[in-house]
Amino acid sequence: MTSKDPTMMDIIGTILSRLVNVALFLVIGLLSLVAFMGRTDLHVAVCGLLAVVCGVIGTILVRLLFRGIANLGGLTRRSED
Repeated sequence: MTSKDPTMMDIIGTILSRLVNVALFLVIGLLSLVAFMGRTDLHVAVCGLLAVVCGVIGTILVRLLFRGIANLGGLTRRSED
């Protein structure tokens, strides 16, 4: 077994990271859908499309923010083997 083989913790971390991405997308998308539906008189399909776009962009921005904070704090440093 070489050191480049993924461990069980790496696999679980990848799965949890993807689940967090989906959860962020759903929360941001639903909040933006409610905001668009309540504050505009756009068609429902247009509001839905805008909510999906906001969900994707918001998820990317939040993940970048978390990674930036982690890098700033030095939390993602790994020892080189």
